[in-house]
Amino acid sequence: MEMVNIQVRRASSALAAFAVAAGFAVSAGVGTASAAPGTITWQDGSSKFTRTISNVNPTVNDIITVTTKWERTGIPVEYIYNVKDLHPACLTPVAGSAKMSGDPITNLDTSSSDWVRAEFGLLKYPVFPNISPKSQTFEVQYKVGVDCARNVALPTSMHYGGSLGDGIYQAKGPAITVSADAVSTTALTSVSGATVNKPVTLQATVNPAGVGGTVQFKAGDNVLGDIPIGADGKATISWTPGAAGNYTIGATYSGRPGVASSSTSQVVSVADVPTDPGGGGTPGGGGTPGGGGTPGVSTGSFG
Repeated sequence: MEMVNIQVRRASSALAAFAVAAGFAVSAGVGTASAAPGTITWQDGSSKFTRTISNVNPTVNDIITVTTKWERTGIPVEYIYNVKDLHPACLTPVAGSAKMSGDPITNLDTSSSDWVRAEFGLLKYPVFPNISPKSQTFEVQYKVGVDCARNVALPTSMHYGGSLGDGIYQAKGPAITVSADAVSTTALTSVSGATVNKPVTLQATVNPAGVGGTVQFKAGDNVLGDIPIGADGKATISWTPGAAGNYTIGATYSGRPGVASSSTSQVVSVADVPTDPGGGGTPGGGGTPGGGGTPGVSTGSFG
């Protein structure tokens, strides 16, 4: 029979059992992650614990749900007083998501970057071995942050206090592995017929499409502008070349949460303003093409 009011439950107890559900699989592939729930169960004395994470292979900005379930396999009854859920610091608790056996938790302590803690009434959450309620479950949701390490197992665990003592369990799991950012590609629409002092529209298309991040356009070393991409993955800018010649036009996508950066370039040939074969105009005069522009000056216009 288990001693009442023990002070610390030893996670290294010979009775502790570790089991990972078949769904607890982690893929290290880039951009190919799919939701994979993970579950771990262990026993300490007559207390049985089950922790489940809804997705152990998330991507940045995913919301994951972590649950801890208490059960008793023998007498006496245990009352759950408090729980501390340990999580990687790059996960952010979702406001209002914490519950104990379906009851919203309004006093959740989120003062630490790597745990949340909840306190309960002394007699509110009993766990009986043979009558109802036979279990209690704590639940909380987290948002996966962009600062999470990629393709690295990040540990989770829990501590708790109850009428039979304290349970201090380090790195029990399940661990989560945040997938590497999806690969992106950036393409420039081909430009032809460019002429000195005539505006040219430059357009970049990012795949996968989606709002977030910017495209920086350059003509040689001259930065033309940083344009946010739209939901269609496109960004455009107007460029007015100031002199004839070949220009290397570059487009660099900054990336966004869950999607890596990428870049591309193409050479654009800019022709001189055609001369009037009739000689009817005075060079540089108001009626001459290109009048008013200063050769060699490039001006950008945001599309």
